[in-house]
Amino acid sequence: MPHADVEDELTRDDGERRVGPEDGLPGPPTGSAEAEGPDEQDLADEPEEAVDAGQVLARLASLLGAPSLIDVGDVRVRGQNATGPGATAIGTVNITTTGVGSGGRTWSETLSGVWVRQLADGYAPTPSDQQLDRHLKQRHLVCLSGPEGTGRQSAACLASARRHGFDHVAVLDAEQLTDLLRPDAPLRAGYGHVLRLTDGVVGELDGMTLVALAARAETVGSTLLLVGDFGRRDHAFAGHLVPHRPAAPVEVFRAQLRRLLRGRCVGWCSDDCVGDCLDAYLDECVAHPLLSAHLSGGPRVSEVVRLAELIGQAPPRAADFTERLERLLPRQLRERATRILAVEDTSSAAGPWSAEHRRAFRLSCAVLAGQPVAEIHAAGRLLAASGPIGEFPGPAPASLTGGTVDALLGPALRQAVLLVDDDRPTGGRRLEFSAGNDQLRTSLLEVAWSDWWLPEQLLGWLAELVRTGSPGVREAAAGSIGWAARHGVRAALHTVDLLARERRASVRQAAAVALVAMAMQPQLRQRVRVELDRWAANGPAHLRDTVARAYASGLARLWPDAALVQLRQIAEARMQRWHNSVVRGLVEVHAAGHEERVLPALAEWSTSPDPEVRLHAGRALRVLADRWAPAPREHWPELLDMVRGGTVPMTDLVTCWAAALSLPGTAYRSWRTLGFWLNRADRQPEVAAYCLELLARLVTGREPLRRRLEHQLRHVWAPLMPRNTLLDDVRRLTTEEPR
Repeated sequence: MPHADVEDELTRDDGERRVGPEDGLPGPPTGSAEAEGPDEQDLADEPEEAVDAGQVLARLASLLGAPSLIDVGDVRVRGQNATGPGATAIGTVNITTTGVGSGGRTWSETLSGVWVRQLADGYAPTPSDQQLDRHLKQRHLVCLSGPEGTGRQSAACLASARRHGFDHVAVLDAEQLTDLLRPDAPLRAGYGHVLRLTDGVVGELDGMTLVALAARAETVGSTLLLVGDFGRRDHAFAGHLVPHRPAAPVEVFRAQLRRLLRGRCVGWCSDDCVGDCLDAYLDECVAHPLLSAHLSGGPRVSEVVRLAELIGQAPPRAADFTERLERLLPRQLRERATRILAVEDTSSAAGPWSAEHRRAFRLSCAVLAGQPVAEIHAAGRLLAASGPIGEFPGPAPASLTGGTVDALLGPALRQAVLLVDDDRPTGGRRLEFSAGNDQLRTSLLEVAWSDWWLPEQLLGWLAELVRTGSPGVREAAAGSIGWAARHGVRAALHTVDLLARERRASVRQAAAVALVAMAMQPQLRQRVRVELDRWAANGPAHLRDTVARAYASGLARLWPDAALVQLRQIAEARMQRWHNSVVRGLVEVHAAGHEERVLPALAEWSTSPDPEVRLHAGRALRVLADRWAPAPREHWPELLDMVRGGTVPMTDLVTCWAAALSLPGTAYRSWRTLGFWLNRADRQPEVAAYCLELLARLVTGREPLRRRLEHQLRHVWAPLMPRNTLLDDVRRLTTEEPR
């Protein structure tokens, strides 16, 4: 077993080491030999903020209403992104992307069989499914025509699954349809390929292209399903076209809620419930007047699915069901939000606070939920930009009594929020929306956007909060900027662009959070991806740094392939030598379940002629080397366990270690980490064998590393680990050439 005192000695930093850029601290002062140029010198006016990507994504999902699982909406994102027929699951591997040999003009994204089965489990059959199945059996190319948002993409994916199997469904994308006729196009035998067409592509599609695509699919031995709104062109594609007739919203709701509640007792059954109560509960739900009116109004499939998910989290009964619907249904939510911001209550307990002040306070509650009441009160600066009213008058934030806060909130909003004692250094109380009322936050923002304040006024206010607020306020305001992009993407991106150019790292970090919030909304992903491509390739240093921070804040979990490409471009920037955002983004890709992509990429980075890229490869390897496999293999370094399991090749691991152990900026900590590996491998024969193989390959043909290994063994490891029997085998590697 490892020796505890040695573990502590090998993992702590001692006083001999000089703290530097490897720790994520600012670089040398202006005027030093290594200082940046005037356009890339970063100000060190505040410490770096630790960012937990999982927490950022969870808070944004609370505001945006993003589902925890993949939705069944109709989504298209160009590029090698984690896309598919719905919003991407955070932290879950759902697709495999190919298309490297096609010059980046075509992409094939293979949906996981597990996800397709889950989609089928909650799918409401449509009247056109049988016709679609017949066409796919007879033809290799079929066009499915229907308006966007009607579930046509889900219908296409499941039709392909019924034809080829759950594990053989791929989503295609292409710059032009004719790119699919190229020899290197990613069409694979035995797969059902689904390709969504924009209205522009549908308008330009001609019959000969259709014939050529059908012939290509037949030659390959696959099927191709084109999904789009063919509208008036149905006569031009007779024989290939199947009109999509969506399932009724009530059936979609039934199917989704049945999937979510299957196996749970929702009635007054005894202990031996066999599930008979589920059908009765579903009938009770859809017969409710509020829900029935909503479903008969023709809501989008994604709205119905989201409503079923919210109800399925904690199935209500009787009066509780009515209360839940009033909090969840869009029409009721908007009416409720309108009443709150209209400030209909005339209570005099608010003292000097006018109706405008109370309205701004209530909107601040929606934006800054979870922050101390004092922060929400200070956010009333919104009024300063709207006229002569100016700042909040009256008492200071600390003197807000319970009665005053209740009057500012009003009865409707007071029922939806909780005042929680805040034991943080700021003191006071925090205001949070109670469970089931998160959707009200979005409704308040929508009403404020459309009825009360101009978009530029709201965005300017949010940008001011980002520049002047505390860390929590900055992140909350940034999330609201990302939310606003659904109503004005150009204005929101312009606001983020301005924030991303700021010299303060904390402001750029907030801009990165806003980008993540935009990317979490399927309808905005294409626009955000184009912007990030431009910033990463040609943007100024601060814009590139913001892109790296966005990937480190959770975007890497959504777009792992794009993260690897763009972080490689950003790593070349001299400014990144003083930041760890690139490394954090790479670690996010690794931690999100894409380990097999990260280490090969780092091996390529390690041999780059660019010294900055090599430095980031060494830093990333050192961080990943500190990760350990989960139980029951916790005695294995995670990277070494991946080699054992065949996830990554030993050659790539050796290349990365060689760079990390050789670079001046990473060698010190890397040698210490390697020593800790040997300490933990002692008396673990299988781990020890892989460690020795790694060391043998490292020193073969690398005489400087062999000499450094001998020095490390003699002067560091042997004195610290005198009882480690593995060091005798390591010592032989320093005296003889491995065979």
